[in-house]
Amino acid sequence: MGPRNSSPTAVEWRWYYHVPSLGLWGVLVALLVLVKPNRRAQAWLILLPVIAVVLGGSMLARLLSMPSSAAEGFAGFLVALSASWAAVWLLAPWLARRRVAAAISLALVVMLAVGAVFFLSVCDFGAFDELTFWIVLHMAGAPALLAATALSAHRCRAGYRPRRFMLWLLLWTLLASMLSIPVATIVTGLFAGGGVFEILAMLVMAVFSSIIGGAMLGVVLYLLNLPFLFLALRNPFYGERFLNVLRLSPAAVAEVVTAETVRDVPALDAVLGTVTKGQ
Repeated sequence: MGPRNSSPTAVEWRWYYHVPSLGLWGVLVALLVLVKPNRRAQAWLILLPVIAVVLGGSMLARLLSMPSSAAEGFAGFLVALSASWAAVWLLAPWLARRRVAAAISLALVVMLAVGAVFFLSVCDFGAFDELTFWIVLHMAGAPALLAATALSAHRCRAGYRPRRFMLWLLLWTLLASMLSIPVATIVTGLFAGGGVFEILAMLVMAVFSSIIGGAMLGVVLYLLNLPFLFLALRNPFYGERFLNVLRLSPAAVAEVVTAETVRDVPALDAVLGTVTKGQ
């Protein structure tokens, strides 16, 4: 109201308030420094896909002329999910030693925990109601991303080819996103302390919106995953992790093994024939 109509008010503002995702970056740096297999210069390349997703999301928000509040929430969702996915890649050597079901479960816990670090850090700057939508998307996007990757790897386990894997990944990402939205809505409603009728109303809305909303979420997840897959294809350090954690065998290797086996069959038959004659 100006100095004539009101007295001055002092507001304490710290520098890290400008970077609400600072804790998220701290988690990634900690994984890079404390986890022994990540103590290599190549491991830091995982930050490039995260930065690419953040910049791409900012450009998309401007292209679609999103309101400032929606653009801020969308950017936070992309930062949280991409950093969560990067944390899974950094823990891939540890996950590769577990069984598939255990590895997926542990990866989901990691993604939800890293996402919680971000959303808890921004709670002071916005009401919980304003973050509920993006929390639901994160809780839907994390399992959808993991399930789609695991199912695509299962379909390509006999002979992995990047193009075939990408096509299966697109299909499974869309389907998993449509199924994950109603489940995430129920879980969020339970944590928010909503009543039975409120949760049922949220579920009905989620079921009707899961087709369109799930398809849109699936496209976003697929585009978010592309920089990470590009890094795995171009960098041997992360390419080896990608193949090991998903139990994939490249098609070229499978073909070579098959060819060597077929070529050795005559020699094996000759040896068996010699032994038979000796007997």
